[in-house]
Amino acid sequence: MTGRWAAVLVALAGASQIEARAQQAGPLPEVVDLGAVVRLAREVSPRLSVERQAVAGAEANVTIAGALPNPVLSYGRYRPIHNATTLFEGSRQEQGTIELPLLIAGQRSARVEKAERDLDAARARVASGASSLAAEAGGAFVALLAAQDKAALMQSAGEELHRLHDVVAGRASGGMASRYDVLRLEIELAGMATKLEVARADVSDRSGNLAALLGLPDWRPRASGNLRPLPTPLVDPKSGARESPAVILANREEQAAQSAIGLAQRERWPVPSVTAGRSWTSEPYGAANFLGLSVEVPIFDNKRGQVAKAEAEARAATLKRQITVAETAANLERYANVIATRQEALQRFSRDVSARLDALNTMAEDAYRLGRTSIFELLDSVRSRHELRQTQIELVSGVLEAQLRYLALRGDLDRAVSGPAPR
Repeated sequence: MTGRWAAVLVALAGASQIEARAQQAGPLPEVVDLGAVVRLAREVSPRLSVERQAVAGAEANVTIAGALPNPVLSYGRYRPIHNATTLFEGSRQEQGTIELPLLIAGQRSARVEKAERDLDAARARVASGASSLAAEAGGAFVALLAAQDKAALMQSAGEELHRLHDVVAGRASGGMASRYDVLRLEIELAGMATKLEVARADVSDRSGNLAALLGLPDWRPRASGNLRPLPTPLVDPKSGARESPAVILANREEQAAQSAIGLAQRERWPVPSVTAGRSWTSEPYGAANFLGLSVEVPIFDNKRGQVAKAEAEARAATLKRQITVAETAANLERYANVIATRQEALQRFSRDVSARLDALNTMAEDAYRLGRTSIFELLDSVRSRHELRQTQIELVSGVLEAQLRYLALRGDLDRAVSGPAPR
């Protein structure tokens, strides 16, 4: 199979695979949890189609590398000029030959080895890209879920202000509150309504960002589940780096580069060709058989440059692997420190602040009913609780996003989110 036809078959196979994936996906869900988003990123998103086609191309290269060289057939006819019989006696001479290259220096096995290592690298590239995309999609999901919680918090604050407005209006009608208190609450209600519209616009923007990140047009998902950190066990950065998809990819690329050195060394050997043929004349008839051997003589080009290039690329791949391992270990340690610090801050906030907000609300409203505080203290209590609840949402989303990136870098994201969504 020639390279052109192999490329055509790869393109047709890639198009059929994309169509099959779209048919298997069916209609996209309107409500998704974290596990569903990770699965969509890996299985449905067209952003990985390019890398998957690279795998298909690498599989075709394995087939191409394992093919034996084709024999060459040739045929020719000789006719004497002006009936001269100097070359041969007869009206014409015909000749047929077959030439077969012999890969006696192990070129075929080296080509297959290089193609298989390239295939391993292509598959690792898909796995690494899928892990990175899943982490990005998970982060976008967390941002969407946080935006939805903030919008729900805004709506809850608006409902509370409506209730307080009824309380203040009732007190004003009984002469126990001023018209200023009612007006001040109405202004606060109008401002909260504006903030709620902004929060809803942010939800729409986050939803569109998730769809755009996955490459899925005409899809505006809603996030399900409550915002809560995952039970992520932290591991040693060095041991976790060895299982990272990025490190595995770097190892596969280094192995492919090393196999390229062996291939270049094998390709330095000339490929001999055996030629067999037969010549025959007509009027009168005569025949002769022919057997020959041809081989390139590497005088001017000994192909040392290809070996030097392969060795340089192998050294670069080794350096890239070492850098990837170091960067992955450093990032794992960084994410582990971020997770630990943010979890500690979240626990402190839940213990010292969040547990007291309901009591603060009750105390502020009771004091206003008894006339011990003004409308300003009551509104300040509402704003403080609203801002602190927002702070809690941001703390939780920060911990969860760092956990997702940590798990994706370690290669454990699928196992962590394969169960129920965080509640």
